[in-house]
Amino acid sequence: MELSRVSPSVTEEKYEIISEAYSLTRNFIMYELDGSCVKINTKAERTLRRVVDEMFERHRTVLNAVSKRLRYGDVEVNEKYKEYLPDERMFLMIADEIYKDTKENWGRIVSLFVVGSILARKNEDEHHGDHIEAIIQTVGNYIASRRLKWIMKNGGWDGFVGFFDNTALDYNKVWKGLVFVGIGLTSIAMALSR
Repeated sequence: MELSRVSPSVTEEKYEIISEAYSLTRNFIMYELDGSCVKINTKAERTLRRVVDEMFERHRTVLNAVSKRLRYGDVEVNEKYKEYLPDERMFLMIADEIYKDTKENWGRIVSLFVVGSILARKNEDEHHGDHIEAIIQTVGNYIASRRLKWIMKNGGWDGFVGFFDNTALDYNKVWKGLVFVGIGLTSIAMALSR
């Protein structure tokens, strides 16, 4: 679902959440690829960068292992994903694995951005960035379509900012959820690298 294809019947709140999902995805992935030259435009972008920086700091080993184990040539064509490029298939397979237990939380939403950035970086290193735009669209589409209802129920992107900016937040719960995601990603990567 590209933003330009959003139906006019979509409410203003939904449109804003969908629009921000694409904007966050593009801004974050380009920031991860190009560094500090990508400007922060919203509180959600600032929050996402801060949270991911903290996550990388705490879980660098797991995330580096995931990145090193991903091998795009090893992605088998699954009927469910056959129309997608290997990078897109990889993202969708990992995202589906993250949500296979149907539990939702902001940490898992963050993990989708992280997976997208890992795939984009890997694509840039191995394929000269030929498919980065497709990765950005795939991540944005996934968040804007499959996570939309949950994001709306949890205050939209203002809820995201509020959740991570809450000083009373129990970071141990958030990071424990992200470690679970990291372990799941490592399992997928190991299975794909065989």
